[in-house]
Amino acid sequence: MTITSDDLCRLTRAIWESTLDLVVLPIPEPSRPERRASMVTGSIQIVGTWLGTVLLECSEKLAKQVARAMFGLDGEEPTAEEVRDALAEITNVTAGNLKSLLSGQCQMSTPEVKECGLDGPLRPDKIVITRQAFSCQGELLFVTLLEG
Repeated sequence: MTITSDDLCRLTRAIWESTLDLVVLPIPEPSRPERRASMVTGSIQIVGTWLGTVLLECSEKLAKQVARAMFGLDGEEPTAEEVRDALAEITNVTAGNLKSLLSGQCQMSTPEVKECGLDGPLRPDKIVITRQAFSCQGELLFVTLLEG
């Protein structure tokens, strides 16, 4: 299984620019004090020849901007359901593109979206394959690929 940070950067930038018309820039992993406590997380399980999880974590403010871009809301305040649907869809697109880099047969779960604090404990059976931080409109975005 070889998906690199460069793969993650290339795919994430292309997806966000083509799907949402939003520019994401890779940045070094911020130190803990720079992080925000409240994040919205989209996750998808990949099962088959390879087992893992794709996580997309962003601030609530960025999640709302994703919903505005995806649904053409032009500055309107998106509903909580629109925010969840938009983050689920962009997580699904991201996971689908990453899945295409895997060899063998794999299937994806339905995306799940939840609000949570950043850096909650990982289950001990999960290994971080690659993780990349991005900046988008001054907000943090993290894309993480976990194995296990």
